[in-house]
This record gives sequence, structure tokens and C-alpha cells, in this order.
Amino acid sequence: MSERADAVGLRCRCRCRRLAAAAFSPAKTLLDSLAVILRNRRLFLSLFAAAALPLSLLLFSLAVSSQPLRSRVLRLESFARLAPTRFESRQALKDSRAVALSLLRLRAAYSLPSLALSLAAAVSAVAAAHASLAGKRPTLRSSLSPAREKFPRAFATAICVYAAMWIYLSVPATLVALTGSPAARFLIVAAGVAAGIYVAAVLGLAMVVSVVEERFGWGAIRAGWGLMEGRRWSGWALSGFFAALVGWIWRLAAERMDGQDWTSVDGMVRWTVGIKWRALLIPAYGAVVLWSYVAATVFYHDKRRPGHLSSNNRADGEMVQIPDV
Repeated sequence: MSERADAVGLRCRCRCRRLAAAAFSPAKTLLDSLAVILRNRRLFLSLFAAAALPLSLLLFSLAVSSQPLRSRVLRLESFARLAPTRFESRQALKDSRAVALSLLRLRAAYSLPSLALSLAAAVSAVAAAHASLAGKRPTLRSSLSPAREKFPRAFATAICVYAAMWIYLSVPATLVALTGSPAARFLIVAAGVAAGIYVAAVLGLAMVVSVVEERFGWGAIRAGWGLMEGRRWSGWALSGFFAALVGWIWRLAAERMDGQDWTSVDGMVRWTVGIKWRALLIPAYGAVVLWSYVAATVFYHDKRRPGHLSSNNRADGEMVQIPDV
């Protein structure tokens, strides 16, 4: 009887240890990623100045440039619904479509440089973090040298990532539009947000796979899905943490933009150069982007270590060694 009680107690203690390890695993990954950045602070500061900060500046510039167009579209659509005559309503909708096309062209003009800077930040940050975790001493040259070789793979994976996110985001939006109950809409939105955070974690790992391994596109996404096995809570929590940081930054930016006078040049200039908080928001966003790539690389490294390969990888006969960048 005592042996059975001891066995039950041992199983309970082991289960408690596993639960504790799973609960603190996201915090450990974040601390390990910060340790990687601090060990190579000059390198990551250079990568931040070369790619992450210009990316943040470009995205904030897009937000500032597109805000007047978005506001005008909303005003025209509101006027079209309340217009006293059909002629005025049709004319307002026509003007709204014209402004919406201008907004689409503006976003298209920003899309290519944004994608290029995002890929440059991802490839260089993942290469530097992976080399550091492998026991090497990464330099700016060694971090940037793989960019030309790995850029095509990262680009193909990024296209598949954007397609996967677009497909996923369309599902909750369609379900919400077809649902009339407020409670059901809330549940759909909540489930969609939780699932979206998980999908973002998988897609982030796919970008790391496309840089470190020879996979790209949907193959990298499948590898990212397999890497989440056994640490789904940790991956979801990490993705949610960075999503919350990014959402908080853009929420602060949106609050300031909503209060500006966009009908005058003076209002545009004051928003662009005259407010002190922008000196923190723009570099903060770039730092979060760079940190998220390093954290995803740490997560990948932990899963690819000997003894942490998933059953699928063992069945496929994949190599245990961590590939070199």
C-alpha cells in the first residue's frame, strides 16, 4: 500500500514539475532572448539602426499619410447613409470609392519597401541569434552575409505567411457577419483572437525555419507547425506577449492621430515632428520587432536541441544537429 502511495505521489510531483516548467517556459525564452541581445548588444544595435528602425519609421509614415484618406472615406460613407436624396448618396459613394482607390495605391507604394526591410530585419536577426546560440561570435558581416543567399527563401515564405494570415482572418470576419447574436459574435471574436495568436506563432517559426534550414514556403510553415508540438502553450504565450506589445504601441499612436487636425498643413506638421512621445513609440516598435525575431529563434533552438525533437521529426529521420547559418 505504501509503495502504491509513493508511486502516486511521485507521479503527482512529476506532473507538478512539468506544469511549472510549462508555465515558466515563456518567461525563460524571453530572458534567454534578452541574454542573446545583451551578449551581442553592439551587433543588434547595428541591426536595429540598419533595418528595424527604418521599418518602424516607414510604417509610422504610412499611418500618418493614410490617416486623412481613411477619415475621408469614413465621412463619405457616413454621409451616403444619411444623404437626403439618392443622387447625393450615389455621388458620396462614388467619391468614397475614388478615395479608397487612392488609399490602396498609397499602401501598395509602401508595401515593397516595407517587405524588404522586414525581411532584412528577420534574416539578419535570426542569423545573428542562431549563431550566438550555436556558440559562435556573430558579427555584422556574418549576420548580413546570408541575406542575399537566404532572402529568396525568406521572401517565398513571407508570401505564404501573408496568404495564410489573409485566409485565416477572413474566416472569423465571415462568421461574425453571418451571426446575429451579440453573445455568439463575442465568442467568435474571442476564439478568433486566440487562434490568431497561435497562427502567428506558427508563422513566426516558419520564418525562422526559412532562414536556418533549407525549407521555404508552405514547407517552412509545416515545419513551424511541427515545432509547436509539445510547447504549444509556450509558443502561444510568446506570440500573445509580442502581439500585446505591438497592439499597445499602435493603440497609443492611433489615439494621437485621432485627435489631430488633418485638414491643415500645420496639423500634419505638428503630428509629424512636434510631439515628444513619438521619439519613444517609433524606436519601441522597432525594438519589439527585433526582439520577437530573437525570441522565435531561441524557441526554435530549444526545440531543435537533442532530446527535444518531435516524434514527427524522428520518424522522418531528420538530423539532430543544429544547422549552421
